[in-house]
This record gives sequence, C-alpha cells and structure tokens, in this order.
Amino acid sequence: MLTLGILVPVFIIGLLFGSFFSMLSWRLPRRLIAEYEGTEPPELWNFKTRSACPKCQSILPWTRLIPLFSWLFSRGKCHACNCSISYRYPLIELSTALLAVLAVWVFGLTFEALAAIVFSWMVLLLVIIDLEHQLLPDLLTFPLIWLGLLINSMGGFVAPQEAIWGAASGYLILWSTYWVFKLVTGKEGMGYGDFKMMAAMGAWFGLQALPALLVISALSGIIIQLIMRLFGRGETQFAFGPYIALAGLIWLYGGEQLMRWGM
Repeated sequence: MLTLGILVPVFIIGLLFGSFFSMLSWRLPRRLIAEYEGTEPPELWNFKTRSACPKCQSILPWTRLIPLFSWLFSRGKCHACNCSISYRYPLIELSTALLAVLAVWVFGLTFEALAAIVFSWMVLLLVIIDLEHQLLPDLLTFPLIWLGLLINSMGGFVAPQEAIWGAASGYLILWSTYWVFKLVTGKEGMGYGDFKMMAAMGAWFGLQALPALLVISALSGIIIQLIMRLFGRGETQFAFGPYIALAGLIWLYGGEQLMRWGM
C-alpha cells in the first residue's frame, strides 16, 4: 500500500526533474532555432550556463533554485531587479512532480510506473516546446519512439509486434492525411513532428490504441480551439502535438476503460 513515505519522495524527485525540464524546454528550442537560422546562440542558452534572470541576467544563487518553493517565497520576483519571473517555471516543476506521483499512485512501485513516468515527462517536454514554438524536436520525438519499442520489448504495455505495427501505422496515418490535405488544398495541415509524435504513441500503446488516440486528439483539438475562438484567442494554425500528448496520457491511465467502451 502506498503511503506518504513513498509519495512525498516521488514528488520531491519530480520537482527536481521539473526544474531541469523548465530550463531544458526554454533553452533547447531556442538553440535549435538559432542553429537552423545559422546564428550564434547567446551564452545564456548554453546548457552549462548557470540559471539567470532573463531580464537583468543576474546569476541566481542556490537559494533561488529550490524547485517551486523559491518561486513562491520570492513571490515570483527576481532578487536583483525585482522583475516578474514567468509562471511557466513553477507550473512545469509542479506538473512534473504530479505526473510522477500519478504514475506511482496508479501502477505502484513497478516497472510500468517507471515507464509511465518517462513517457509522461517526455510528452510534457514536447507539449511545452510545441505550445511555445510550434516545434517537436527530433531530439525528443525519436527517443520517445525508440523507448516505447524497447520498453514493450521488455514486457511493458503491449506486445513487441503490436508496438512495431503501432509505430509504423501511427506515422503513416498522419503522413497520408498530410499529403491528401496538401494535394486538395495546397496547404500544409500539420508538421512532420506530429507524424513522429503519433508514431511514438503507437510504439508505446500499440496498433489497437491508434483509433482512440486519433479520435481523442482530433476532438480535443477541435473543442479547445472552438472555446478559444469564443474568447477571441483561436488560431488558424495551432500546435497539434499537445492534443496527441493528451490522448496518450488519457490512454495510459484509462486505456482499459476505453477499450471496454468499444473505442
């Protein structure tokens, strides 16, 4: 039986990883974009550079680097220039910790829980980057695919053959949809990163999960965009990766129930 003695350390470890992910999700896409454009990225974007205030670039002391709590105690202000520090940092740290706790709560101290944590953290990183930059880096999507195949080869969530067919089919379904849409309209409806993201979902959850994943991601995207348009915030082009990630998380924790419902 899970106790606070187990869940609290898991939460703390999640916060520590969340602090790293908040840095990685900010620096990685900016470095990739700079390299693609052929420009030299600032030293602040170097992964070895210590964390600093984005406004005044003052190096943060260790007392300001305690995940979540430093932001709360400083009331979201820089210690040097008193400018506001974005909510993204504590939100990412808290989300990472809660995803870890959820995985252990559902699967216990098992191999499946570890796999679920890895999956959840990687899709969280991809969601953040896609929302902020409309970019799903190969540096994350390809490892997510291979990890899904490897984990299922060791008795993860589905049989290895199911995972292989899921990865191939997930990619081909969105790839085919992309080209049909482009041939009919002359426009690009999604990016290649979305194909790899759906391939990763297939690698983790198998061929049988793909219909439900496609339906959930498409419907959630439509519903959320309609709601945003009602408030004047809708976009003609939007990141599809977060909706694929949402579908994957729903399947991870509710796949058996969805299968019983016939999805």
